[in-house]
Amino acid sequence: MFKQIMDVIVIGCGASGIAALRKLHDAGLNVLGLEADDRIGGRIKTIQYGDCYLDLGAAWCHGEKDNIVFEMANPLGLLGRPKPDNKWYVLSNGEILKSDLSESIIGALDEAVAKADKNTSQSVSECVRKAVKTNPTLTKDAKLSHSFLEWFEKNNHVGGQTDPLHGKSLKGLEESWGCEGEFMLNWKGRGYRTILDLLLNKYPDPSKELPIQINFKKEVETIKWRSPQAGNPLVHVKCKDGSLYSAKSVIVTVSLGVLKDRYNQLFKPQLPAEKINAINNLQLCVLDKIYIEFTKPWWPQTPGCFTILWREEDKAKFNKNEQWITEITGFNTVEYHPNVLLAWIYGAAAEKMEKLTVDEVKVGIEKLLSVVFKKSFNVAPVKCVTRTEWASNVLVRGSYSYRSVANEEKGGSSITLSEPLYYGENFPIVCFAGEATSHHRFSAVHGAVEAGFREADRLIASFKK
Repeated sequence: MFKQIMDVIVIGCGASGIAALRKLHDAGLNVLGLEADDRIGGRIKTIQYGDCYLDLGAAWCHGEKDNIVFEMANPLGLLGRPKPDNKWYVLSNGEILKSDLSESIIGALDEAVAKADKNTSQSVSECVRKAVKTNPTLTKDAKLSHSFLEWFEKNNHVGGQTDPLHGKSLKGLEESWGCEGEFMLNWKGRGYRTILDLLLNKYPDPSKELPIQINFKKEVETIKWRSPQAGNPLVHVKCKDGSLYSAKSVIVTVSLGVLKDRYNQLFKPQLPAEKINAINNLQLCVLDKIYIEFTKPWWPQTPGCFTILWREEDKAKFNKNEQWITEITGFNTVEYHPNVLLAWIYGAAAEKMEKLTVDEVKVGIEKLLSVVFKKSFNVAPVKCVTRTEWASNVLVRGSYSYRSVANEEKGGSSITLSEPLYYGENFPIVCFAGEATSHHRFSAVHGAVEAGFREADRLIASFKK
């Protein structure tokens, strides 16, 4: 039996789903959120850690102008600006490089990407690899430039290691609009979950939380969006636990990774070919964090980051099963956690790391510290590590979406993905939100929130008609 017929069901209660629910609720529509996990937030995952919090997913508000997250949070004094930081460039043999040399090489790589023709199907990787062979700054020391090139590709998550079509396209950089202003605004130790509290009206007064119904552990199995019965425009949603729901419209906010895994089984009837093409050609980056807590800080007591530049002879010090360690691009200090460093790892190496136990990851980190840092620093013992597992999480399957070479050669875009499915000619019966559907701010939480608002506005206007 189907339960009460809703006006709108929102499938997935990450930032985009919560934003849509808020706006639909405010418009007086009868709404329900279905969330497969036991919490809201999706790729916003803030955990208690010591006296404050750590973000396992999204962590910083990126930019100010035209950033909906900034516009909501900043007037309430919730965002903090980073302190001036130091940068250390460390070769994998422990040698610390001069900053001016390092920054000139990175500047040359950045400049190559900035000046490249974006109206081609070329990848970011192709662009910088060509620059390493032709730019005078980069040809002076080919071996060192190669180490910087490897770091640049990992640090910018350029993709395409196993299939060049999956590489980030230069066109995608032009289509992605940044927000002017400070790129690394922090949440003053509260964590990115604060944006969810704002959307649900829990902050600053928890007693004023909006009464929006969200059902947890409701993994959707099928969305029947075109009834064989004439005159029945309802959408029927079935969950894996057997529960059934009906609505006049649904907003699907699941990640691109879930769509890739399940679009074939999820939608009845099948999605249109152009939407399937967009799902297949857009790509999802796997980016993981490893938070490392030490017994005490061993680095200079200023905010900063360590860039690790790997040499082939130092990679050889790690056996086949340890090669994932050599893909770690560097460490950042962590605001409000003076004993913690954050390591970054991406792509296939991140997936390899996710398959290990936490103890095995800790041993790997300790070996990295021994090989790379003990020459120049008195490294304190590692107390514990906390790592993310975004690729192996079946409810996510990755970290953020990007436009690939396949999009430029075979078509499909975030705009195509965002187009609704209609009943008749003008009523949007299945809408699509989430960061991957943001036309120009894909990959970011503010893009996800904007997309949720966009689809809610679409439905509010349609219901008024």
